[in-house]
Amino acid sequence: MSNAEEYIQKFKELESVVKDTFGLNDWDSVTNFLSKREEYRPYREEIKYCQEVRNLLQHKQKIGGEYPVEPTREMINFLEKTIDSLKNRKKCGEIMVPLNRLFFRREKDCLRETLFKMREIPSGHVPILDESGKVSGIFTAVSLLNIMADRKGEPLEKNADFISFKKYISFDHHDSEVYRYVKSSLYVDELKDIFEHTYSGGKRLAMVFVTSNGQEDGKLLGTISPWDVLGK
Repeated sequence: MSNAEEYIQKFKELESVVKDTFGLNDWDSVTNFLSKREEYRPYREEIKYCQEVRNLLQHKQKIGGEYPVEPTREMINFLEKTIDSLKNRKKCGEIMVPLNRLFFRREKDCLRETLFKMREIPSGHVPILDESGKVSGIFTAVSLLNIMADRKGEPLEKNADFISFKKYISFDHHDSEVYRYVKSSLYVDELKDIFEHTYSGGKRLAMVFVTSNGQEDGKLLGTISPWDVLGK
């Protein structure tokens, strides 16, 4: 098999993988679609060039039975790497901080002890779980400031738990931040779209909760921060 024949075959495979992965129609341009996706923008020119070479090989008449150009091995390798990246897209379950490594608290845990712990384990957002393992709220520095402001300087009771301050860990009490729930099977690039959509709406997506069913009534499996997404 010549490089030209292998190249045409690989490009057809790329088209098939992209359309199956993202549910594109047969008439949609695969290269235009990839060029608009953030993770492939750095390779926009290479993708466009590959399309042009493919069109030349596929649609132009041969002369003397020979293809007008012969793609290099590097071009074929580029197509293979692109196909591989599509077939092996990372999922949220692969980048989340799992529950066994996550700093979280239960509703009946002591608030004061949590504050001491937060000095040892820097954490701006501490998920609060109920007895079934579902997220019932979030404890942040804003939560503490609101508690102290409303108590007018009165010290916290020694054994006060989070249930005693339930309204302060409520998501409604964090109106400047947004939280989302997703399944562990959600692809990271799809999560990036959620982040971008949230930010474009003028909101700050502070944390994503990965739960057993992708909903707020599911058990917490792990969390994902904006930095986790940007890092992957």
